Amino acid sequence: MNVHRHDLRVYYGDTDAGGVMYHAAYLNFAERARTEALRAATLPHAQMQAEHGVIFMVRRVEIEYFRPALLDDVVTIETRSLACSAATVTLCQDFSARGAQLATARIVLACVRLATGTASRIPPAWRALLQAGLPGTS
Repeated sequence: MNVHRHDLRVYYGDTDAGGVMYHAAYLNFAERARTEALRAATLPHAQMQAEHGVIFMVRRVEIEYFRPALLDDVVTIETRSLACSAATVTLCQDFSARGAQLATARIVLACVRLATGTASRIPPAWRALLQAGLPGTS
């Protein structure tokens, strides 16, 4: 399965007073990495919205934390597609820094029509990409 890699630095605003990245900041990092994965595949969210009137919304998130990210760490987020149905995609995102795994997340995204807020089929180009696996490394 193809893996997309994206690096993000931990800034002061991502941490507590002790310089440890907040647990919720992982969600922000995961979102940025997913966005960049689609952009690297030349199928960005904005294009899906503009052409089809749909977006991906988080339906479910499970995160397991192993060790903390620290202030000024460069965190690598590896994103890969696990499964893709007509209206949902399941992704795995692994977080690492300093040669160690920090956390792993399993995220289910639902394709939703903006006009109605209801579930919609994932547009064919995006579904094909997600079924085949995300491309390359950034």
